[in-house]
Amino acid sequence: MTHGAVIFAQNNGAIDYVKIATFSARQINRYLNVPVSLITDSPDAVTDTDVFDKVIVINSNTSQTKQFYDGTLTSKQLVWKNQSRSQVFDLTPYDTTLVIDSDYIINSPVLLPTFDSNSNFQIYRTSLDLAGWRNTNSFDRLNQYSIPFYWATTFIFKKDAVTQAFFNIVDNIKLNWEYYRLLYTIDSKVFRNDFAFSIAIHIMNNNTTGEFATALPGNMTYILDRDLLVDIADDKMKFLVEKEGYHGEYTLVKTTGLDVHVMNKLSLLRVVEGGQGV
Repeated sequence: MTHGAVIFAQNNGAIDYVKIATFSARQINRYLNVPVSLITDSPDAVTDTDVFDKVIVINSNTSQTKQFYDGTLTSKQLVWKNQSRSQVFDLTPYDTTLVIDSDYIINSPVLLPTFDSNSNFQIYRTSLDLAGWRNTNSFDRLNQYSIPFYWATTFIFKKDAVTQAFFNIVDNIKLNWEYYRLLYTIDSKVFRNDFAFSIAIHIMNNNTTGEFATALPGNMTYILDRDLLVDIADDKMKFLVEKEGYHGEYTLVKTTGLDVHVMNKLSLLRVVEGGQGV
């Protein structure tokens, strides 16, 4: 039985996700010691093939956009290619696959035991905002009256009939997003994998609380794109996180040995390229 990690990286002209994914793959190699395959629509951007077990090429055709922030004071509207995640069941070369966003930076071996779990699907349900003061209700449920929120940022699955059914449901949700977002009272018209996965898990659990999804160890730790990554050195990261009550001001936060979802991809790219994230 084979196992490994898969990273999606689909460039949008302003953000070189492939470059970020290359850095992320090195972190996975270092702390999890598993092969990493890249799924991308930008194969020409791959300059370091040694870090990847396989480079899997897909086509992306989306006009979906969203506002990308780079701290509290700067933002830009960019194409958001996030609709390929449900294809991972067919695309992965592994029997057991850890799927992570390119901006989820591994700094520890905490996920390593999940490859030996008996669960066929593991995902994060709980999370931790490094700012410490923001309202995080939107990461608890899809809305205050709705179903639990799950993070599609990172998850691990075994290829079997059960998980194939799950990804088929995610595909159906994606194709009929307007219907599902109204059914589950989701304000955003923009398709998000987090929402689709949360709905699909709810359906797999027969629309109640069930045991289809097993929790990954720890919490999904993150910074928002209103925060800034300053530096990465080995397993240490430095951030400037949004300061409560002071727009445009930040508080310094340092982490050691903690996996972090860095939502500010622009500052992450600057650090990966060897500069400062600010």
